[in-house]
Amino acid sequence: MQVLITGGAGYIGSVLARTLIDRGHKVRIFDRFCYGDHGVADLSGACEIVKGDVRRMQETPELFSGIEAIVHLAGLANDPSCDLNPDMAHDVNVASTEELATLAVRAGVKRFVHVSSCSVYGKGVFALLDEKSPTNAVSVYGRTKLEAEEAVLKHAGKNFEPVIARAATLYGASPRMRFDIAVNQMVATALRQNVVNVFGGGNQWRPFMHVADGARALAMLLEAPAEKVSGEIFNVGTNDGNQRIRDLAERIAARYVDADLDIARDDDDQRTFRVQFDKFADAFDFKAEHTLESGCAEIDVMLEDPSLDPFAEQFFNVRTMKRLLATPVGEGGEPTAPRFIGLYKPTLDENEEKAVVKVLQSGWLVGGSILKSFEESFANEVNANHVIGTVSCTAALHLCLAHVGVKPGDEVITSPITWASTANTMTHMGAKPVFADIEPDTLNINPENVEKAITDRTKAIMPVHLAGQPCDLEAIHAIAKKRNIPVIEDAAHALGAEYKGTPIGSYSDFACFSFYAIKNITTIEGGVVTVRDKDAAEHIRLLAANGMSATAWDRYSRSAAAAPPVVVEPGYKYLMGNVNAAMGIEQLKKYPELKESRQRLARMYRAVLEEIDEIELPRLVDDVVHAWHLLI
Repeated sequence: MQVLITGGAGYIGSVLARTLIDRGHKVRIFDRFCYGDHGVADLSGACEIVKGDVRRMQETPELFSGIEAIVHLAGLANDPSCDLNPDMAHDVNVASTEELATLAVRAGVKRFVHVSSCSVYGKGVFALLDEKSPTNAVSVYGRTKLEAEEAVLKHAGKNFEPVIARAATLYGASPRMRFDIAVNQMVATALRQNVVNVFGGGNQWRPFMHVADGARALAMLLEAPAEKVSGEIFNVGTNDGNQRIRDLAERIAARYVDADLDIARDDDDQRTFRVQFDKFADAFDFKAEHTLESGCAEIDVMLEDPSLDPFAEQFFNVRTMKRLLATPVGEGGEPTAPRFIGLYKPTLDENEEKAVVKVLQSGWLVGGSILKSFEESFANEVNANHVIGTVSCTAALHLCLAHVGVKPGDEVITSPITWASTANTMTHMGAKPVFADIEPDTLNINPENVEKAITDRTKAIMPVHLAGQPCDLEAIHAIAKKRNIPVIEDAAHALGAEYKGTPIGSYSDFACFSFYAIKNITTIEGGVVTVRDKDAAEHIRLLAANGMSATAWDRYSRSAAAAPPVVVEPGYKYLMGNVNAAMGIEQLKKYPELKESRQRLARMYRAVLEEIDEIELPRLVDDVVHAWHLLI
């Protein structure tokens, strides 16, 4: 079997790689080597070694080539390291694990052994804990491991066989040695400092397992038939490996006649878990081949070398990570933002949830009173005469262009700095987008360039209020009025914006808004058209409803008058659904607070960024209110 080991140069990974090679498997090691490559340097001829980061797997596109199984070890491996930067811990331990599993499924990898930790039990809710016991993670490390388990198991299926190994705390000698784990550290301090320290009181339970036994157990999970392991969670260790920390320290101290036992009696460590391993033992007839004493003896031999400093940074994960975080990236430090940083997280709570559930229970998922209520609420927000809710802002733009009669060969003037939908819509209609360049200090369309771009084929002008700052509508309308050209505002960014005291949405004949997930309010997907003229609004609503004179609500609701619908003209299926509208109603209730939050954040950002010579901020125009969808 060809096996990929992520984190294969680590403490257990370097032992596992040798174990799998000895068992006849082909091994590919994937590791970023932030702790060095000495754990696998001698394996270069026996296996394939790939340097890379699980957060940036796109940089190693051939990583899954030929791979039949994965053992996923890569991650931030203990509580202190995760506590340094919880966001980074989530990215490495959760987000990267989920992406790895997704990529493995796509690549046709069948077996996926995810190495988790008994730390997910945290402050154990029972005296004895098996796989069916509730988890109760109390640390960032434990919580991220638990989330990662869930991310992997959700992919389980006929062609993907995930198995979770909740490993006991490891000890013993490894090619990539660590002295920051309990047993190894106690032995090191006993030999070199004549003391065995216990922090946190020592009454906490932990399960322990030799690193070689751990590697052998992972190999068994890798090789087992699917019906035995697929979708399963196993505690990996042995029952007799459970120890109270105090008892463990006493056993180790007794081996070294000169070592004193120092116990800090504060009991501040909440993590205590006495774990049962019967499921794994029964399934695999698993027994430990190494004892605590033999593991200590291995470390004794290592420490006979006086040149080996067990307290050096290379043997402590958290110390290495601290240095990497403090080192500039250009000098080999930890990248400060390898993770995806979301532009904006929608502000949703139980109010949106209740509103959506109510719609689902009503049976009317589209059409009717909920959409009308949202349209009325939005009209009140922007002082619009008429509002038509649509499935997207793109649909809203299309409806307006169709209403004003844009046809193949026509031209529509717009900004070159906008989202793809603006020009895509024109292009799909057979019209030509004509780009009038922007004002370099506002990034909005320049009215002078609009005038220069007008030809006999110009059918509409579509200014874009980039980032939420209104364009110079007075100048644009003056130009449009001379030629009797309609103005359709692309106001996707501009909910909450005002132009010379008038809300965007009531200044022009048409304005199109977006409620995509990251917009100033969200309906998941959705948009509206605001329209000044009643007849125009009725025509746009007709187009949005497949060109039919009556919607399902008009025909079948309790108060509807029975009448067949008439297809007046070819239209589109563009009306917003009730689930989206229900969310929109709740979002509009929050909007005054959301708007003030954006205004406040924009003031704070600009106050700081204006002091930086290398940054030029767009000019804020007088007599407008910026909606601050984006801060450029």
